[in-house]
Amino acid sequence: MPSDQTSTVRYYDDLACWVVWGEAAREALEDRRLSSETFEVANLTYLPADMHDRCAHLIATLSRWFALLDGERHRTARRAVQPMFSPRRIRELGGVVHTIVEEALADFGKSATADAVADLADTISARTVAHVLELPGIEQRWARALADFLAASYRREYAVRAQEALHEMEEFIDGLPDGDGEGIWARSGDGDGDGDGDRLATSSMMLFGGLETTAALITFALWYMIGHGLQGGVAASRTGEEAAAIVERVLDLYAPLGHVARVAAEDTALGGHRIARGELVMVSLDGRDLFEPPSASDLSASDLSASDLPASDGPAAHLEGRRADHLAFGHGMHYCSGASLARLTATTVLTLFARRYPEARVREVRWRRNRTYRGFEHLYLTLSGDSGVTS
Repeated sequence: MPSDQTSTVRYYDDLACWVVWGEAAREALEDRRLSSETFEVANLTYLPADMHDRCAHLIATLSRWFALLDGERHRTARRAVQPMFSPRRIRELGGVVHTIVEEALADFGKSATADAVADLADTISARTVAHVLELPGIEQRWARALADFLAASYRREYAVRAQEALHEMEEFIDGLPDGDGEGIWARSGDGDGDGDGDRLATSSMMLFGGLETTAALITFALWYMIGHGLQGGVAASRTGEEAAAIVERVLDLYAPLGHVARVAAEDTALGGHRIARGELVMVSLDGRDLFEPPSASDLSASDLSASDLPASDGPAAHLEGRRADHLAFGHGMHYCSGASLARLTATTVLTLFARRYPEARVREVRWRRNRTYRGFEHLYLTLSGDSGVTS
């Protein structure tokens, strides 16, 4: 399985970058000589020259995302929003998330298509993130447009859509009434420079990251649970440990964010290989060479060995042979701020879904083409039981 692979470092001549996975990935994320300030080399380099002026606002905003910064600029921006995701606040959000999920599941039962992506995960993700960031009414399509651009910035149409999405985000935020000072807009933008520009950068980054990864995690976890017939154990668990174990299993198997980029700020070494200053390094977050990703069948129930399947003696069985310290949310100073919220949301979805739709089956799966921000384009389910839903 991916997590058991030997640490590996490989250079791809045709792509002019290094790829690292396994223990080398953890080493790379800890190496301060590998910088997160990769937007120019990893994205702008591939954006057609004639698009730079046209997408100047997009470029200026994304270049301020603190996930793509190092040093004091990163720390200042991160400290400003960290209280929104403190352990205490996440615990307090349990009831809100429960209500959001219950309402979304009730509506899902009325869906004509029963698409767990568009009709369930996107809805839950958007409502949860909107509540936390105090940005009511946000739309999933904005995040998806940014994800497409970041994964393939060489495509002009992706750049145009991302710029349009950013403008819509900005107009939407400008139109909101002043909050109580606890929302993302109020908390960000306290650093040096253009305050509103920094606020838009941080707000759009947190909105983007929360929507994309949470929605993908929800659908991956649902697919895994239903495909392995685990609804009964999840529904019966009073502590939520069964659902939590499935979430960790899915994060380890196939992280929604496939990799992060780093650039060598100075010469360094990984796995016995010299990384020269200025070279691009792609750090895999799921334990495998990111250019050799699994096919859809790699994670299907029929292809997993008996030792991979959950046993009946408790939630720990889901994690047998898997790493509990996976890198799905990153590692070190750039560890995902919203990891706890994503886990809470996905675990709540699994638990309440299993109780409401214990006989649900996967009808059809369509995978997204984005190999960086990964997930399903559609996950069609057949629902049964007292919900009265059919395919």
